[in-house]
Amino acid sequence: MATREALQRAKKALEGVSEKAESFRRTKSNKKRQGLSGIDTSNILIKAPVVTVVLCLIVTGFFIMHSGINDCREGYNPSWCDEDASMNVNGDLEVYLPQGSDVSQNLYRVEETWTTNVMIIYVESEDYNITTVRILEEMDRVERGLNTHRDDNGQNDDIIYALSISTVVKEVNSSAGRVISSFGSGIATAIGNEELAESINSTLAQNEDFLGNYDIPDEQQRVDQILDEMPQNALDKLVRDVGRDSNGDGIKEAEKAGYWNRAVIIIGVADDIDRDGDGVADSSVSELIERTQGIISDIANANNWNSEESECIEDANSTDGERCLNLKMTLTGPVPLTNAVTEESFKLFWQVFPVGGIAVALSLFFFHCDLLQTGRIRFVQGVKVVIISGLPTLCSVFITMGVIGFTNYEVTMTVIIVGPIVLALGVSYGLHITNSYAESKGTPKEKIRTALDSTGRAVLLSAITTIIGFISLTFTPMAPIQTVGWCLAMGIVIVYIMTMLMVPNLTMILDLKKPSHPPPRIFTASVGVPTKWSKITLAVFLVFVLISAGYSRTNVEENIDLLEMAP
Repeated sequence: MATREALQRAKKALEGVSEKAESFRRTKSNKKRQGLSGIDTSNILIKAPVVTVVLCLIVTGFFIMHSGINDCREGYNPSWCDEDASMNVNGDLEVYLPQGSDVSQNLYRVEETWTTNVMIIYVESEDYNITTVRILEEMDRVERGLNTHRDDNGQNDDIIYALSISTVVKEVNSSAGRVISSFGSGIATAIGNEELAESINSTLAQNEDFLGNYDIPDEQQRVDQILDEMPQNALDKLVRDVGRDSNGDGIKEAEKAGYWNRAVIIIGVADDIDRDGDGVADSSVSELIERTQGIISDIANANNWNSEESECIEDANSTDGERCLNLKMTLTGPVPLTNAVTEESFKLFWQVFPVGGIAVALSLFFFHCDLLQTGRIRFVQGVKVVIISGLPTLCSVFITMGVIGFTNYEVTMTVIIVGPIVLALGVSYGLHITNSYAESKGTPKEKIRTALDSTGRAVLLSAITTIIGFISLTFTPMAPIQTVGWCLAMGIVIVYIMTMLMVPNLTMILDLKKPSHPPPRIFTASVGVPTKWSKITLAVFLVFVLISAGYSRTNVEENIDLLEMAP
């Protein structure tokens, strides 16, 4: 009997120990799950606030040097600026054509034989006829300075051809010698006597001044003779009489000057020559334009074209120095124009973007310093909101632009819209979390966890839908829209990551405390309108949609005239 009772007591004791062990195991497991759950959500984001913010700033500092902010440009040219552009910007007109369209295919077929990349040098001669020997020689100097290897198809100098009244005169002047040389070579080949061909060529070389060579003739009479044999419609393509405007005020003193005072030099450009075989063109369009402008300026200075580019004297009655030719050559045409539009767009972006950033900062301060709610300014509170919501967004813009430059991803000038869009969306993401934090109760860690668990999910969903919307742009057949779509999608990813990393930690570091105030009456009244008159609001909204889709859409102008876009 005693033994049975002892066994029962022992059994109960073992069951108690087993229950306690199971309870301890469940408690430990729950704590472990809670710990892991905390690490997986908000705890890991606020584990080390200062370290996290510093790391984000270091990453921003690396990519900011590739964003283009330090590129040399007009109005910003210190000794430490980068001469080479940070971004790989394609300014060719071809990039704006739909990929795979008939227009693109026809253009590619044409470019197999002829170049469509053209520069035009506009020649203005106010005092002399364009076809005088002196002016033709100046045009010849420019052509020879650019097209140093005349028949190399741009392999050595990136210039395929030069066409002007000067080249026509030189071609005709050298035609007699070339005909005789060709005739002599044909006879020598027919009779099998190569020495005869060499003898003929040697004789031609000795008498090239008499027969004519590829140069501007010394005698004006010979030039006039060549021009007299040219049809008028051919001359009109290369030279013109545009009248006389001696003081440059746009009002002509005479509709006709009585001589040709305008001409063009058409330069065919090869912008894809790869001499070193690295797969990248050796000379960019901007470098070629800069080199061309440099050659024109050097020749103008050395030969006294005008007082702006040399030290000559404009006054014809002055004897203090050599008189100016009153000649001017201006580089223009499709290639310089598209390059100028692209460079001007980026220059204006870096001028306007800081203004936009300051305007956003002032708006954040104005609406969060309690001026509207209480009539008094809480300066420190406003500055904290600007830092918490603005700094992560600014970092996101520079990282996005920097990644584009660092990866050498080819973009067009439309990429400049990425900065303002990322700035606007990033600020809104930060404000959602900041306001949720300010409205929560508890310790700073408890409030930031509450904000991240509630508003953080909404921000994530908003970012995902925005990314999907921008990704849809990549399905268009036009490269400028595709690149903008990819860059904006990447920008939203970056701004979301930076917002989630920096905003909670900055909020805790700065210990943002916003007293609760009722919103201004005008805001309350405005928000109440859609809820009180929901049917009227929907009706008005639908009317505006129908007007926009049916009537206003047809009035939208599609105008990409580069002349209007040019600086």
